[in-house]
Amino acid sequence: MAAYLIGNFKVTNAEEFEKYRDLVTQTIRDHGGEYVLVDMNSVAVEGDSEHLSVVLKFPDMEALQGWYDSPEYQEIHPLRADNSEGNVTFATTGTAKND
Repeated sequence: MAAYLIGNFKVTNAEEFEKYRDLVTQTIRDHGGEYVLVDMNSVAVEGDSEHLSVVLKFPDMEALQGWYDSPEYQEIHPLRADNSEGNVTFATTGTAKND
């Protein structure tokens, strides 16, 4: 079952954040992931979402968690975390329940 990373960010240091963007794509691909969308000008309709929205797709939660926990990603993670504010959520398809 596919797994997704959903992120909304406010970039606080564009120059340093650009270094992260230059490095992260290969780590995503190395773990079977792909970009579904990247929007630098997303619009919050409800809540306080920031202007950068990202959705990544991985084959399953194991692959997503493996990417996130990988030494390669953890090495560059501070470039995102230290230069942006926001949130990251992991979600899978097919888990909704109709009660």
